[in-house]
Amino acid sequence: MGRLIGEDGIAHVRLIEPGQGSSAYYEKAQLERDAAAFTGGLVFIDHPDKQEQRNRPERSLRDLVGPIVGTPRYEEHGKVGPGLYGSVKVARHWRPFIEDLGPDIGVSIKATGKIAEKKIGGKRVMVAEKFNPGAGFDFVTQAGRGGKLVPLYEAARKEADAAVSDWMDHADFTEMSPERSKEERFIDYLEHGQEGTMPDREVQAQLTEAQGQVVTLTTERDKLLEESRKMAEAIALRDARDKITEAVNDKKNEKMPDVTKTRLIESLTKSAPMKDGKLDEDSLSNLIEAGIKTEMEYIESLSPVKPGVRGMGEGGSDEHEEGHNRLMESKTQEYLRAGKSKEDAERMAQIFCEGR
Repeated sequence: MGRLIGEDGIAHVRLIEPGQGSSAYYEKAQLERDAAAFTGGLVFIDHPDKQEQRNRPERSLRDLVGPIVGTPRYEEHGKVGPGLYGSVKVARHWRPFIEDLGPDIGVSIKATGKIAEKKIGGKRVMVAEKFNPGAGFDFVTQAGRGGKLVPLYEAARKEADAAVSDWMDHADFTEMSPERSKEERFIDYLEHGQEGTMPDREVQAQLTEAQGQVVTLTTERDKLLEESRKMAEAIALRDARDKITEAVNDKKNEKMPDVTKTRLIESLTKSAPMKDGKLDEDSLSNLIEAGIKTEMEYIESLSPVKPGVRGMGEGGSDEHEEGHNRLMESKTQEYLRAGKSKEDAERMAQIFCEGR
């Protein structure tokens, strides 16, 4: 007979076969359907007796053989017949015992679920209808090779006790992650700690979580900064509008029509200069001054230069043309001072004067 446990510590076993068990009758269809209930389950040595169930319902770590690996599946033509087959990662201190007595050790499932009465083969029996998630199984040791079972079992138990004691010495480290069960942390230690290096999966998990929190906090910070920037800009524009409104409504601009004032306030507010997220006070003052000056020059260009009646006879036409020319010259000089070429300055002045 070949080895029961592979070099990787994995043992492949039949968990249960269809037919009558000690607690219920198990049908093939139900075993196939509920195989996933054993995913992530644990395997122990022996079922606890009634006293152990009362005193320690969570089971003892020294009886823990290892975790079920993957999801069991139903095999019609399995190695020892039809049934539900699965794999378990056997802890190092249990491997010699399981390997030596494998043919004489039984497997018994530990599962909760639903049962119902059903007639099978002319008899009414209790049939398993469903397994709940969290199922596992035990290696049971009722059968054995005479007296050989006892010393081997006692030796394995001593090693199990030593492994648990050693793990408890490192409890400060292994208890860092309360989300994981003590069985998971103990199994992790059995895999890594006995080789002289403590498991770092918990540290890595915490590091990954911390990195995720950093990303989240950075995103939230950027969002808050952007909201703060927009709020500061809104406040700055409100202050700019107040300053512009006060300047435009100054008594010296009383000749400016109200509709022109409203348009100028809106236009200058939209163009309010910002610097480092704040209102550029000096640039705003220059902008206001230039905007008011331009509007007043335009208004003055529409007024006659000399007393008389506007719009009647040649005199009125000449006066309007003279005002237009004055405004053209003023705007041309303004654009030249802004760095425009003579041609561009004259063109822009013409657009300003004739395109209004």
